[in-house]
Formats: sequence, C-alpha cells, structure tokens
Amino acid sequence: MKKFDLLEKVEVYQLDLLIYLSNVGGSATKKELMQHLNIGDYFLSKLIEGLMVSEKKANSRFSIEVTKQTITFKTKPDYSLHTLYNEMIVYAPKYKILEELLLHGSIDSSRLCEKIGLSYSTYFRKINELNSLLSEFDLTIQNGVLLGSELQIRFFYVSLYMVTDPKQQLKVPNIDPRIYETVNNIQQIIDCKMPFFARKKLIIYFSLLKRRNAQKCVQNDYDQETFFSNKTDIDSQKLFISALKRSHLFKKVNKILGSFLVYYSFKLLPNETILLLLFMFGEEIISVNSPCLKELDLIERYSNFFIRTLNKEFLNLMEKCFPNTFLKDTQSSILYYYLNSIGYRHLIFKGHIDYYWERNYIESVDTIHSETIHYFIDYLKERYPVLFMDDTHDTILISKYAHAINFYEECIKTKISVGVFIEGDLLRKQKSMDWWIKYIELTTFAQATPLTSNQLYDLVISNVDCSYLKKRGKYFFFLSNYNEKKDVSDLDHLLYDIYSSNR
Repeated sequence: MKKFDLLEKVEVYQLDLLIYLSNVGGSATKKELMQHLNIGDYFLSKLIEGLMVSEKKANSRFSIEVTKQTITFKTKPDYSLHTLYNEMIVYAPKYKILEELLLHGSIDSSRLCEKIGLSYSTYFRKINELNSLLSEFDLTIQNGVLLGSELQIRFFYVSLYMVTDPKQQLKVPNIDPRIYETVNNIQQIIDCKMPFFARKKLIIYFSLLKRRNAQKCVQNDYDQETFFSNKTDIDSQKLFISALKRSHLFKKVNKILGSFLVYYSFKLLPNETILLLLFMFGEEIISVNSPCLKELDLIERYSNFFIRTLNKEFLNLMEKCFPNTFLKDTQSSILYYYLNSIGYRHLIFKGHIDYYWERNYIESVDTIHSETIHYFIDYLKERYPVLFMDDTHDTILISKYAHAINFYEECIKTKISVGVFIEGDLLRKQKSMDWWIKYIELTTFAQATPLTSNQLYDLVISNVDCSYLKKRGKYFFFLSNYNEKKDVSDLDHLLYDIYSSNR
C-alpha cells in the first residue's frame, strides 16, 4: 500500500506535480509539467488553483509562483513537501473513515457522511477502495467494523500513524502520562536508550491498546498457531512462544503491562504480553545493544527458530559470494540484528505503507547485487515455499535482503588509503585539508588522513608537485587549486579507477 493511495485523484496529481518540481530544482515550464502528468492545460490550471488554496491554508509556508511559461514551488525552512502531504491526507475521506474506526471502534455511516460531507454512494465506494487496500494487511471493513487479527489491526494503525505523523494526537496533553511512564518502564527493562521512532511506535501502540480496550474491541482468539502471519515451520513457532512465556523478559514485560491495564480497570488477557513482545521484535523496538537480546538468542536456539535458519542461509550465501571474508564483531552484531528484525517482521506481520516517491531498492541496485538477490530469493522460494505467499509483502523482505548484501559488501571493502598534503597560508591550508579529507571519505571506499612521512598510501594528493611526495603513494594527484570543480571531478574518476583495480 502506498501513502498516495489514501488521497483523492486530484490530490495525487497535485503532489505528483510538486514532486516533479522538487526533483528538478523547484521550477519547470508548463509544457514540461503537462508532459510529465500527461494532462492538458485546463486541468493543469485547476491543479494550480487547488494548490494555491492549500498555500493559504498552510499560512504561506510554501508558495506556488506562476508566470506565463513557468511554475515555481518554494517552501520555508520549517516546511517540506511531506508536511503538505500529511496535511492533505488527514482531510482525505479514506483517512477519515480509518480514523473513525480507530476513535469509535465502529462507523455510524449517517453521522460520518454528514460530518465529512459525503453522499452514501461515495461513502460505500470509499469503503470498497479501502477494503482493496486493507487486503494487503489481511484486514477488511464489514458492517462498519474493522475485522482482522488484533496484532494486525494494531500494526496497521501504528504504520499509518508513523507515515502520516499526526503530531497533535501524540503530544502532551493528548497522550496519557501513564503511557509515557509505561514506555519508560519498557526502556528500563531492555536496558538501553530507545531510538525516537521506537518510542513513537510504542506510544502509538499503548494508545491503541487503551482505546481498543475501552471500546471492548480487543480480540482474544489467538492460539499458538496464529501469532505469526506466515506459517513456515509452525513447530518451531510453537516452541518459541512456549519458551518466550517462561523467559525473564516475558515476566518483566507482563508485570508492567498488567499494571498499565489494571490502572484503567482493564483485564490483562492471556496473550496480551505475547502480542506486545512480538510487536517489539517485529518493529525493532529493542536496540542492537540491549542485554535482553542474549536471552532472546537463547530462546531462538532452544526452539530452533526458523529465523535462525534464514540467517544461516543468508550468511552461507555471503560466504559463497565473498569467500575468505570476515566481519568485525561490531559489524557482525549489526548484521545479525538486522537479519533478525527483517525475519521477525516478515513472519509476524503482513502489509506495508510506503512513500510514493521512494525508489524501489530492487530496481536501483547494480547488476551484481540484482543477480545475487534474485538467486537467493529463487533458492528460498524453492526450499521454503510457504515463506513467499504474497508478492506485495514479499517485496519488502527482498528489498531488505538487498540492503543486507550491500551492508556486507561495504564492511569487507578494502578501503583506498589517501594521504593529503597541502601547503600555503596556515589557516587556509588547514581548512582546505579538512575539506578534501571529508570529501574523499564521502566515497565510503576511501580513507583519507593528513600525510605522514612514515606511511605509504594508495594515493597522495597535494598542491605541491615534488618527487618525495610522489614516492609516498602508488598514485599521485596534483591539485591545481584548493577545490577547483575540475579537480573534484578528476579526483572522483581516479578514486573509482583505483578502487576498481583493487577489486
């Protein structure tokens, strides 16, 4: 599901227009825009009129300037295209319907149609459109109620709020202080600082939990076979859940969750703690340096959890593609954590909400990575056919494996060593040296330092042309000035040539 899917068609055209303008530097001719959008002059003028209305609503934090031939899009520093995107979405009928389901647990169609100005025929058309989108999450709206597994409903709304960013609903005093306290208690249990997005996900999760309990919407129809949306190796899933219920992590989280629900006189249902833990595993709530991951690793080992099998398959592929290579302990920990998180997410949840203009990673990886990832996925499909059941959902797993391959290759790269020697005015030469070192290291495959007399380098760059400096490196690059554009371009080509020859 794409975030754009929640908008009306005219708004999709408007955003597509602004995205195009942003990508080309903010300004384009009307002819270029009509060709890009495949529309006529009349419709383009209507789109511009609508955007000018939005400009006024946004208090001119962005502007649309129109001349006879060109259209220009500008934003103030504290405003972005994503901000406008979110402001459009929260007024869209499909979003309003989803919000109504969240706030009230069910839809009174008469009241909602009057509230947002929809006819009954339009309302039912929007319900059908939403059901088409929600099928990706194994959810459906029937008779004014959202149906699906409890964990999928929570996962969907957390995903929705993370990409639409309803700030007004996530700020004090709109969030119960007890929720913040509970999130802080969870952070103490995992014994590491949570990233901002992890905290935000938990805040949304507990807000949903409180609201759905108050609405008496919480379902308790889970058995051990339905915790995971993917049914690959059900036996190991059962063992995993059974061992998880006996863990110290479970007992600590269970106590905190019980206190949270009892405060509101809600009952702690038997599987509620498992749902929270699975949400935390699948949404990367527990950071890579958390001590509690050691206990989780033991549970995975004991149950011979399928995620371990997936990780082993991936590492075997890396060994085959990059023989005789090793990661440092820190790199290995990060990669294993990442592999675990994508495995949990794929097995537990279904569905994904994406930004429209993010490029599909699979389409943008180079030929070598593309061949590797498709070889790996074809192998997994043959070996574990149940793992891949939904093309839309599977794409997320495939793209994340592509990221993991890229990370592995980055870690094992032999970096080009570059020595930098600049002469001239004391302060100016220091500034120039710092600039070149930072610029060179942006390549990710080169490491630059001030030149020292007792070291040899792959490349020496300097504004001094002398034989001594040339002997310190396999290659020498003579700067014509401090940062001439041609020097930058030529150095880029030389660095890449050196890197390619080393490979």
